[in-house]
Amino acid sequence: MSTISNYLLDILLGLYTYTYPIPLSNKRIDFGLRVPRPQGFTVSEVINGICTEDLYEHLARSVTQEHLHNIYCTFIVRKISIDTLTLAQQMRAKLRCKSFYIIGLKEARAITYQAVILAGCKKIESRFSIGNEETWADAILWFCSTEVPKLIHNANRFHITIIFESYYVLPHLKTRLELLNTYSWYMLNFFGYQRFGSRRPITHILGKNLLMEDFQEFLNVLCHPTPVFKSYTTLEYALCKNSSDNLEQLLTSVVKHSAYRKIFELYINAYQSYLFNKLLSLIWLNLLNSFSITDALKKLKSDYRYLPIPGHSTKVNGIVAKLLDEILTLEGININSFCIKWLKNSCFQGDYRESLMQVSEVNYIMEKDKLRISFLLQPGSYATVVLRELLCCNPLLYT
Repeated sequence: MSTISNYLLDILLGLYTYTYPIPLSNKRIDFGLRVPRPQGFTVSEVINGICTEDLYEHLARSVTQEHLHNIYCTFIVRKISIDTLTLAQQMRAKLRCKSFYIIGLKEARAITYQAVILAGCKKIESRFSIGNEETWADAILWFCSTEVPKLIHNANRFHITIIFESYYVLPHLKTRLELLNTYSWYMLNFFGYQRFGSRRPITHILGKNLLMEDFQEFLNVLCHPTPVFKSYTTLEYALCKNSSDNLEQLLTSVVKHSAYRKIFELYINAYQSYLFNKLLSLIWLNLLNSFSITDALKKLKSDYRYLPIPGHSTKVNGIVAKLLDEILTLEGININSFCIKWLKNSCFQGDYRESLMQVSEVNYIMEKDKLRISFLLQPGSYATVVLRELLCCNPLLYT
């Protein structure tokens, strides 16, 4: 038994370890299960104690054609196979709004229910749709107000279907479910695959290029075509089709657009997330060298409850400081690298994140050829990390 991952995607994203030991024969199931996307993966924000899926269904039955004109209008949206930023930008464009606000980024390859706030719109529609056959969203007006609405993001609710075809999978799943239940569904609070892009996991690499001001390599990575991604996004078209010799000047002009600047910031945030994953992996492996799983969990809760997401203002000491220094040295990065002059003098201060997450309200039904599971996660935690710990298989099968 081992806790070490053998998957290249995991290693690339700093996910070196699982929380709990995995069977040495776990690779048998690599071709025996899958999570069908998007229909097998549903996520709903829980806002002010209300599940947005339930709220959407309620609004869909009672929506009126009344058009309200206030500064801030909150919509509940059901979207399929579209990323949250693209969704919000398209909604803003359709209603000719000045700005938008979102509570969190949600999975693109999924069915999601979430709130989008539009501000300063030229018109308001009580219900409208955007997208096409492959990417689609239906937005229903919840309410409008003259002040920014006070929306508290309590949790995210997930409903996931795991289909399996091999007889090896069933006992494996039962064993993992029992194991996770034994430890009250605590697991390492890694940043999940969608933070980086499981099919094209380069966002953290782009972030590092930006921090190191290696603009040529940034463009090389961004613009390199792949069999999956043959077309350009708007940002990629603006950069990859430009023949400017002064790359810093090119990037500086592009980040004047707020939407593009947000994407650059997300790249750097992804690199910070990668560094956190590496640090958490090394902390956990060190603990397992000295303690049992039960005692290691207690130690993590007491001594390492919060770990840094490295940034310009990161302050740590002891073993955390030693490991973080080793990681940054190996990466060729220092704390001062997180201030970027050309990105409007932005400094990425860093933050702190809980090292453990606890999955709550877990319910599942085991059928002949599938497992249906639902659960709640605190904001900022990732369902793909739960699936990773449960399935212990090739992450491309469930991301």
